[in-house]
Formats: sequence, structure tokens, C-alpha cells
Amino acid sequence: MLLLWINQNWAHPVLDGVFSWLSSRTGFALPFALVLLALFAWRWRKIGIQLWLLLIFVVGAGDFLGNLLKGMLAEVRPCYALAAQLRQLDRAPGVGCGPSMTGMPSNHALNAFATATFLSLVLGGRAAWLFVIATLVALSRVYLGKHYPSQVGAGALIGLFWGLASAWLGLNYLPFVKRIRSLAAAGHSRHAN
Repeated sequence: MLLLWINQNWAHPVLDGVFSWLSSRTGFALPFALVLLALFAWRWRKIGIQLWLLLIFVVGAGDFLGNLLKGMLAEVRPCYALAAQLRQLDRAPGVGCGPSMTGMPSNHALNAFATATFLSLVLGGRAAWLFVIATLVALSRVYLGKHYPSQVGAGALIGLFWGLASAWLGLNYLPFVKRIRSLAAAGHSRHAN
């Protein structure tokens, strides 16, 4: 099984630290969001802050969608179903993980891929490097035994579609998103109001 192979055979203290950090909302996701806020505000001022607020809405709506699907699908997480077999860094052997037993889809993967897709499309491909981070975040959930690969894959796929839909809506209905795209394409910064 792919999950156990990644969870056990890849085990290494460096990967434990990196994947635990990438999987942490307070340790990675929140500081990363604040870095994006600072970068957007510095580069595009007011419309940069608007872009960041739109991104926060995209992520929040992605979380809502993921939780809705988890409730409907009710597919158990591996850290509950296979608790005795998994190597869990933050739990005693055999103890289940997380606030919820359900894990389909992975919200971490959904939001990481929604963010990467949304920003890549809005910024005209200039944020494509975010897909590397999204992939590592998704992989961290399997490495830590929090989700099956199928749950992470579903989250990533839903995130891709959600990011695509959000970017399309923003580019077609929000003038500031179009303005940022044209500024990013032209390489301008600090010229926005």
C-alpha cells in the first residue's frame, strides 16, 4: 500500500520536520499567507490587499467545500482506520488523529492547489512555483498518515477546479483582478492605487 510505503519507508528526521511544518496551519499556512499579504501590498498597494482578501475568500470557501464533502462522503482517515500500523509523529501508537474521523477530500491539498491555480492564473503564470509547494503540502498529509493518497488526490483535483473557477470569476467580474493581471504581465509594481 502506497500510504504505508511513504509513511514508513520514507521515514527520516529531516522529512519529519519539513512535512510536519508544511502540514501545520499555524506554523506554515498562516505565516505564508501573511508573507503574501506583505508582498501584494508592497507590489500593488490597495489592489494587492484586495487580491489577498479575495485569496482568503477562495481558501475559506475551499475549506467550507472540503468540509461539506467530508460530511457527505464520510470516508475515514487512515490515522483512524490504520492507527496501529501508522507511524504518527504527534500521537502514541494506535491513537487516532485529527478533530474529525473523515478525510475525503484533504482540505490541505484542496486549499494548496486552489491557491496555486488561482494565483498562477491571475498573475499570468508568475506564481507557477506555488504548485511545488502545493505538491509538498499534499504529500505531507500522506507522509504523516493523515490522509490516504486518494483523499489527497481528490483534494488536489477539487482545488485545481476551484482555483480555476475562482480565477475565471475574478478575471471576468472584478476589475481589480484584471488590473493586477495586466500589471503583472507588464512587470509593473507600485503603480496601482
